[in-house]
Amino acid sequence: MDILFQSVLQGLLMGATYGIIALSMGMVFSVSGVVNFAHGDLITLSMFVAFTLYTVLGLDPYGSVVITVPVLLLLGGALYWFLIKPLAGRPVTVIQLTLGLMLIIQNVLLMVYGGEFHRVPSALENQFLFLGEGVVLRVPQLVAFGVAIVMSAALFVVLGFTDFGRCVRAVHQNPRAAALVGINVAKIQLAAFSIGMALLAVTAALLLPGTPLHPSDGLRYTLVGLLPFVLGGMSNFLGILASGLLIGIAESIGAVYISGTTGMALPYMMFAVILVFRPQGLFKGRS
Repeated sequence: MDILFQSVLQGLLMGATYGIIALSMGMVFSVSGVVNFAHGDLITLSMFVAFTLYTVLGLDPYGSVVITVPVLLLLGGALYWFLIKPLAGRPVTVIQLTLGLMLIIQNVLLMVYGGEFHRVPSALENQFLFLGEGVVLRVPQLVAFGVAIVMSAALFVVLGFTDFGRCVRAVHQNPRAAALVGINVAKIQLAAFSIGMALLAVTAALLLPGTPLHPSDGLRYTLVGLLPFVLGGMSNFLGILASGLLIGIAESIGAVYISGTTGMALPYMMFAVILVFRPQGLFKGRS
């Protein structure tokens, strides 16, 4: 029973981080209709920026956010303004663009950092919390869970109760009507895309302690974000976060109770089964 309890707890802790990745996808999709397949590779890029900051300045990965967040914020804005915005209304071309961006980031990181694994030590990396006999949780995972929940709550408040959030919802529902009532649609899309990228920089810092780092990791992060993004209804932010928790639990239980690659594939099998019966996802998308 202790093993099941610990598996569920660890799944919840990791699932919150997956939910942040998916929420970033949802933020971008809600105003631009773009599904960014380079999402995970931008996380990896942020991780390698943090690795460089540690190597050069000895900066803890948690402290690296003071640099990686502005970098991803500006990079996200530039990517949207110069690459994605000119291709508005051509979704297939945008998908091809983000796939090409994924390959570019991976290969640039391989050329600069090589194909070996790296790690970024943290002051909290080897800290543990003991919850009774047989239940042990890593403090970095607890930190990631807490930050993910706070960030999610802040995002819900901003989108639900601020003028910016109302503008985002208006652009999502009907960009033409939003423009007619005086909303600068291009500015809102740029801001939402940039904020979505900045969320990835925070996620990278949360994932780094104790995580081996490799240039090819981006695809995995894209997938663990894409699963809850689709299951949550793509524009239902609460549903996306809940789906992230579900994916994390499935991943943790599969790793403990099912041997080999079948256990690793459990979240993807669950995803496929759910979509057979509910192709719209577990939660209704917000209109």
